[in-house]
Amino acid sequence: MKTYKDLNNNLWAYEEDGSQDSIIPSDYVLITDAEADAIRLTLILPPTASDNKATASGLLTATDWTTIADVASPINSPYLTNQAEFISYRNIIRGIAVNPTVGDLTWPVVPTEVWA
Repeated sequence: MKTYKDLNNNLWAYEEDGSQDSIIPSDYVLITDAEADAIRLTLILPPTASDNKATASGLLTATDWTTIADVASPINSPYLTNQAEFISYRNIIRGIAVNPTVGDLTWPVVPTEVWA
């Protein structure tokens, strides 16, 4: 595959090997694979709403265990003493999962487990 770039407008075009060069606009220049890889690394697209929903769902799944009643029960040893922090954290994450938005989000930090 050949990679072409319009240096003025930061637009890209790709051409499979063996195709005709005439489909690439004349103001695009052929760049090397190394140059293309370096430039691709700088082009980071913002997360979609679907991406953010998937991330939120994964974070909820990872902390599901904190909602089990006997995990925070003092009659068990050890028990999670800061379950309320996890509940608050999960409420924020659940809000994102239910109403996901496009773009980078400021994700809350997962509480550190405190056991007694």
